[in-house]
Amino acid sequence: MKTREEPQPGAYTWNPRKEIEYIKKALKQDHLYTDDEIRHLKSRLRDMYIVNKQMKRGPGFGRAS
Repeated sequence: MKTREEPQPGAYTWNPRKEIEYIKKALKQDHLYTDDEIRHLKSRLRDMYIVNKQMKRGPGFGRAS
C-alpha cells in the first residue's frame, strides 16, 4: 500500500520564500512592468513577508502569540 504520492517530474510545491525571491527579481527589472503591475508586485511582496513569518512560527499548540 502506497502511503504517499511521489511528485510528478516538473511538479512545483509552493513556497513563500521562493515567491519572495521571484518577486524581488521581477522588481529589479521594473522597466518591463507598468506602474499598476509594480504596485501589485510590491503589495504581494509585503503579503509574502507576512505569510513567511507566520509559517516560521512553528506549531501553534500551547503557545501564546
